[in-house]
Amino acid sequence: MVRLQLFLGAAIFCVWSAASLRVEAASPEKSKLGRQSSQPSPDEILRRTDEVRCPSESYFMEVEVNSKSDDNVVKLEVFTKGRDKTRVNTILPTRDRGRNMVMIGEEMWAYVPNLKRAVRVALNQKLTGQAANGDVSRMRWWGDYSAVKESDDEKFWVLMLTARKKGLTYEKIRAWVEKGSFRPVKAEYLSLSGMILKKTSFGDFRSIAGAVRPTEISIQDAKNSNDSSVIRILKLEARESSDTIFNQNALR
Repeated sequence: MVRLQLFLGAAIFCVWSAASLRVEAASPEKSKLGRQSSQPSPDEILRRTDEVRCPSESYFMEVEVNSKSDDNVVKLEVFTKGRDKTRVNTILPTRDRGRNMVMIGEEMWAYVPNLKRAVRVALNQKLTGQAANGDVSRMRWWGDYSAVKESDDEKFWVLMLTARKKGLTYEKIRAWVEKGSFRPVKAEYLSLSGMILKKTSFGDFRSIAGAVRPTEISIQDAKNSNDSSVIRILKLEARESSDTIFNQNALR
């Protein structure tokens, strides 16, 4: 009798186990949902990507901009404080030395030596070649843009970024981010209607300011690949700067 009970118990257990396996096999959505729930949100991806691109909320940077449309090399010193203050000093070309800029929020001023005063300029205004003022003065995306995941594959997330406020450098950005490292790979800068204006790639990743970051940003016109600029980061370090330099009356 005991043997019969043991046999029946084992048989029932095998039937139950097989049924459970069939249910699991018939429900791939469950495992798919589990994988999706472990994925970071688009906003978290964007935040982590900015941590790769920029060392902290306050930093100092030396950049060099080379453009195919201009033989002159542009060299700049960039000071940031918090998320909304930037001072840009022009070092080269020599003729533009003293043509410094300051950004507070989404407002920007440039000092014009000939006029001996500062004038309002826009973040999306041309700096040189395909590089805009905001490409060096407001490099962060997180906080300025809302993020939606357009697609992803084994290697990359593709995010669509939409400006949260007026006056930013670009209305929309489509960004490719490498999974695992959160490194920015490339981006498309779009108009409000979705037309591609510029194409950008991030490269020459090096250990700088405490992490491996892109030190070369290539920007080209979407319609003319020969019209391009390369922003090279020569120096980058976390640094606090005095509030006194972030003032349009102190640009000269």
